[in-house]
Amino acid sequence: MCTRRAALLHGWRILAVIAGTAVLCPVVAGAQDFDRETAFLLIPTGARPVGMGRAATAIVGDLQNAQWNPASLGALDSFNPLVSSYDGPLEFVVTKFAAAVPISGFGVVALSAEVQSFGDIPLTGLDSPDVTTGQISPNNLVAALSFGRRLVQRLSFGVAAKLIRSELYGQLEGSTFGFDAGLHWAPLANVPLQLGASVLNLGPDLRLDDRPGAETQPLPARTRFGLAYDALGHLLPEDGFQLLLALDLEHAIRNFATASQYFGMELGVWNTLFVRGGYISETLIETNTGTTLGLGIAVGAFRFDLARELGVNQLGDETHLSLSAMF
Repeated sequence: MCTRRAALLHGWRILAVIAGTAVLCPVVAGAQDFDRETAFLLIPTGARPVGMGRAATAIVGDLQNAQWNPASLGALDSFNPLVSSYDGPLEFVVTKFAAAVPISGFGVVALSAEVQSFGDIPLTGLDSPDVTTGQISPNNLVAALSFGRRLVQRLSFGVAAKLIRSELYGQLEGSTFGFDAGLHWAPLANVPLQLGASVLNLGPDLRLDDRPGAETQPLPARTRFGLAYDALGHLLPEDGFQLLLALDLEHAIRNFATASQYFGMELGVWNTLFVRGGYISETLIETNTGTTLGLGIAVGAFRFDLARELGVNQLGDETHLSLSAMF
């Protein structure tokens, strides 16, 4: 009983620390302009969480969710490689490679590399817009080293350090680093309820121009709070069907009044077929809303996930593919 009470108290304390960080950070960073953020760090990857409306903060045991909460790594007990691809509008392509390795007695370590490419963009002269004078190939790189560990039976934490590099053209390039931290907690032993909280993209501004007085771009620091609940956990004693419901709330640390909501669901059938759907209300410079659809198929140790976002991006709909395994 004492151990259980201590674990519950410890969980509430960590949640309080994360919430306190979210409230205090705007005092430090309030002078930054919200519309100058390095928005490419907010691009979602992983077809499973995208299919569930990006409601991923409270879902554990899947490397795809580590982008939103590194504490999700704490529940992994198998080697988990992952390849994800995202085809967006205007020839924008994102490819991500990642792998998580559990180390007995230590925790779970994950490495990831995400490459974002905008394709080849032709350059034209100011006086001759129809004449091509060259081309540029803007790209971004986000490499991360993440760690997750289960503190007690139902409480996990995670951290991540990220190298962030962006290249537009010529000498317009720069790099910086960022940090994530998160918590996952299952407060009740006999209730399939999970809670998650995270702070994301904390770090110094990105500078693309070394000239004195040049503007910098702040990282899109965010807080996320989420819950997930298996609605069939009490109704069906067998593991044949699961109905996972998830809800996330996200706030911009530099403008805490700005909030986004993410809702998702996943119906699993015998851990083989997964049907997903979600709804997104995301506020960046303005609020965009849309729906998501997803499908997952597991065969042996492998799982293939497909997702489509509809109406969220004003430039066009997005398709996400992921292939992962558990060994």
